[in-house]
Amino acid sequence: MSGAASSGGGSSGSAPGSSSAAQQSSGQPQSGTPAAQQQTGTPATNDNVAAQTASGSSNGQTEQRSVQAGGDPGGPVSDAPAAPIVARSRTTGRPITLEIWLTDWEQSTQQLFNDQLVPAFEAANPDVAVNVQYLDWRVFTEKLIAAHAGGVLPDVYQAGAEYVAPLATKGMALDITDRVNSWGEKDDFYDSAWNTVTYQGKTYGIPILSAPQTLMYRKDMLQTAGLNAAPTTWNDLEQAAMTLTKRDGDKFVISGFNARPIWQQYMWFLFQNGGDVFTPEGQVVVNSPQAVQALDFFSKLFNQDRVASKSSIAAPTANVGAMAANLVAMQLGNQLTVRDFRDNNPSEAANLVVADPVANSAQVTTNWTDWLAISAQSKHADAAWKFVTYVAAADNLLKYNETMYFIPPRKSLRTAGYMSDPQLQQFVNIMEKYGRSINTNPAALEVYQTIMQNAVDDAVYQKKTPQQALDDASRNIQRAMRR
Repeated sequence: MSGAASSGGGSSGSAPGSSSAAQQSSGQPQSGTPAAQQQTGTPATNDNVAAQTASGSSNGQTEQRSVQAGGDPGGPVSDAPAAPIVARSRTTGRPITLEIWLTDWEQSTQQLFNDQLVPAFEAANPDVAVNVQYLDWRVFTEKLIAAHAGGVLPDVYQAGAEYVAPLATKGMALDITDRVNSWGEKDDFYDSAWNTVTYQGKTYGIPILSAPQTLMYRKDMLQTAGLNAAPTTWNDLEQAAMTLTKRDGDKFVISGFNARPIWQQYMWFLFQNGGDVFTPEGQVVVNSPQAVQALDFFSKLFNQDRVASKSSIAAPTANVGAMAANLVAMQLGNQLTVRDFRDNNPSEAANLVVADPVANSAQVTTNWTDWLAISAQSKHADAAWKFVTYVAAADNLLKYNETMYFIPPRKSLRTAGYMSDPQLQQFVNIMEKYGRSINTNPAALEVYQTIMQNAVDDAVYQKKTPQQALDDASRNIQRAMRR
């Protein structure tokens, strides 16, 4: 989700995922895998999963997870990707075995699939066995490309916001347009989520997790600073962030606006300034005046204004994000921050405000959505389609999203179960009113994960001016599109 997402937003998401610098800097996936498993690669049983959860908690370590969500700072940072975990089917001798890769998960997600969803699916489909491999976003792209080259793609895999065009044009994802039309449930999905799985009028997957990003702030911190209204413009955001920031030399006591120097968060400002990387028709516009102005503003937050840290702001307690640890006044975030307050700082949860996105020339926000694709190499496309629609069924989708505390991309789940939380309702409102997905093209993985991240790095770390960084990005994107 580079987008959940990535999204996406990925996800931050945060929110889209890969082994690129963008994902390494996002710090989303956490590693708590026992050393023995890292060395041996032993498939995890359900008992293994439970033991890992208990072990991570009792030792004060971060729990193992892989979360993209568009780069949202929803928890502590870990540099090491989580080791792959394989849950093999308990059944034997069935004529069909589906291999599934999931990339957005926590340990409760593993327990849901291993103990509930997979056994129930196998019981309803006695000719099918299901193996699930849980991968880290930061190794996913490389592993996916290698599997495609070797002709060993899994039957079903989870992709992020920037993946649809590359997977479609490289023959890695099956065109399921006819199946979707016969399925008849497309209209139950939010537009910004469904746009993530379509390319040139065809459908290549089903949305399963969404993470819309927006401005979040601490009402108590703003009031203490004499600020009685939420920022609504870039200028408001900048001025409020400078007022709220407190430093002890180079150390942040309070970050006024906890931005992260990653491409997913730059996209938020890019869209709000009327810019884009390329148009839906493929014209490269990444170095337009609107794009340069957005990158200039974004890089100023880290440098001239010094309201955001170039490195992650670490909370003193494991599994707690910086905002819930009272170290951040405002940030670009998603629903993971709501969960962080609920779990780790409930006494201050009422001070967390989920605000509408700010605007410059446009009021818009990024929605990062993850989705399930069926491999074009699969020999069991019919069984794979059954599994995808089974996971995407309303009841199962709600359970999956709850393990991650994501936003189910189905309209019918708007107020179901945990989604009745008023703060989560606000995210749905924002997604419906302001949400959009990123444009993709056949080179989108390289464009976003490498070229755009390099441009953001060059500007934020002052290696180049924003104009120079985006001029170079434009040339590199056009080269990538010609390959």
